[in-house]
Amino acid sequence: MVSETPAALVDYAIEYGKDKTDAIIARATLSSGSQVRFSQNAIDISKRWEDLKLELFVVVKGTKAGATERPVSTKSDVKQAVDDIVEFGAILPDSPFYAGIEDKVQPFPNLKGQYDENFDAFVEDAPGIINSVVDSAVEEGAKRVAGAIKFYKRSFSFKSSQGPEGSDQKTFFDLNVRAFQDELDYSGQGLICGVKPSESEKALLEAGAKAGRLSKQSIGAKQGAPGTYDLILAPTVAASVIGEIPELAHPILVMMGLSPLGDRIGEQIAPEFVTASDDPLYAGGLASRVFDWEGTPCRTTKIIDSGVLKSFLHNTSTAKMFDTETTGSSDLVSFGMKVLLPNTSNIVFNNGDFGIEEIMDVSRPTIYVTCNWYKRYQNNLTGDFSTIPRDAMFLIERGEMKPIKNLRISDNTMRMLSSIDALGNDRVQVYWWEVTTPTVIPTMRIRDCRMTAATQ
Repeated sequence: MVSETPAALVDYAIEYGKDKTDAIIARATLSSGSQVRFSQNAIDISKRWEDLKLELFVVVKGTKAGATERPVSTKSDVKQAVDDIVEFGAILPDSPFYAGIEDKVQPFPNLKGQYDENFDAFVEDAPGIINSVVDSAVEEGAKRVAGAIKFYKRSFSFKSSQGPEGSDQKTFFDLNVRAFQDELDYSGQGLICGVKPSESEKALLEAGAKAGRLSKQSIGAKQGAPGTYDLILAPTVAASVIGEIPELAHPILVMMGLSPLGDRIGEQIAPEFVTASDDPLYAGGLASRVFDWEGTPCRTTKIIDSGVLKSFLHNTSTAKMFDTETTGSSDLVSFGMKVLLPNTSNIVFNNGDFGIEEIMDVSRPTIYVTCNWYKRYQNNLTGDFSTIPRDAMFLIERGEMKPIKNLRISDNTMRMLSSIDALGNDRVQVYWWEVTTPTVIPTMRIRDCRMTAATQ
């Protein structure tokens, strides 16, 4: 049972901890969530939960930085959390990631439309809507339908002993629906996410219908032949394969040899028609925010501008390390332990000029990939990777589109980025277990990609 508000707990944490630390930041988040899970065309589970968690970042003895996250409900819990992290921080070695935190109080930008006033009513209506999603898939030819929808409401407050403070509230949801025939190989996926579930019913039903259509279209899929093909990546796949590249514009990953972007600032790494940003101010973005974890105002940062690598993301500490400015990208992330580091918000690619029919009007053997699982890097520094297409996949050849299966994309992300041939005008936001950073991206056509056997 929550007995205190986030704001009251944060105020107490700062007041209690400021004399015990060189600096302290506290953030308390009250979350309520719901999930409806379904399989075999029927709802299996409908559950709800609520929790209040406290996150703390402290600096002690000048350069020792520690962080923690734990559930709380009372000021006594907060007191214990502060005492524990101060004691733990004091025995840590000097932090290689800490060089300071935000110490200026600045106005935050304005961002509206991130909260659904009708959220609670949607939660009550969700089971009925999910039944309609299943019906939509069946009407398009599916035999069996499964998936889950999750929706969240969060309010939080934060405060820093250095001055910045703020609060916000937001709602968001995501649906993943898969449709099947009698054989599991003949399947299709539909995804949708956003910040206003009560305005999303039409899009939710279309996600179900899309999954059903793709499942029916994949009937009779034959073993694909390994080789080199042009690929058309649906937004779901483009977000996983190409959309992750801007996330690697991270100074710490570069220092650790885990990013192929390295010292390539100023290089042309993509065609001129490709621009990608980290955009915490994107309207409707699942990760949109007006201030970062330290209280620095957020801003849009172009990472790739007309194909040229322009910028890395920074918080106060990495900006000092690299003699540049913070991009308002600070976050408390898991990096072996909780550490204050730069982090992405929403990755946003520019929309393209081509309709899906134009992109699929090809003269070379081309494979259309609608879903992928298990992206794995063989070499993080070079960008060599592989991933397995799942659900519907099609070979487009001599004007025909034939369902195929059992191939693996085995290529290099940087090579694929530089070989983008066309961008669709169908940009959507993608978020699910294979794409954990909200990514706004269109369909992409990419030249000369290597496809191997799925078992290779």
